[in-house]
Amino acid sequence: MEKVRNFINQNPWLGWVVAGAILVVSIFIYNSLSGRNDPYSVDRLSEMVTLKCSETGYEWEMTRGEMELQLRQRRGMSNPNEGILNPQTGKPTGFPFSKSDWEETIKRLNAERQDAIDRRKGTSGGANSPPAAPAER
Repeated sequence: MEKVRNFINQNPWLGWVVAGAILVVSIFIYNSLSGRNDPYSVDRLSEMVTLKCSETGYEWEMTRGEMELQLRQRRGMSNPNEGILNPQTGKPTGFPFSKSDWEETIKRLNAERQDAIDRRKGTSGGANSPPAAPAER
């Protein structure tokens, strides 16, 4: 222990390098765990999404939370070719500009819906689902 102490006293820059590395690792861990990638974070659900009607070209905005709520209120699995209801025509022709974001949202909501169906039936819902509860005797 004495040798380590003497080495650090002779090379103080080494202590600063270790402290800097710890700081960089701490910042990285904080950023990765802060929930920026969480699809249910308040920041993500309250961001504004611009939708465009595929028939008329009309554009309007709504929050991502409102958009996902409309999708959740539909019966059955969501069809990625069926958009959000256009407030002018009442037809489901509104799509966000980001096609990849739209498809990811539909895929995530359909996976959640399928998981809920599987849980109701008592079957396993896939790799991310816990096993079904054992039946009571």
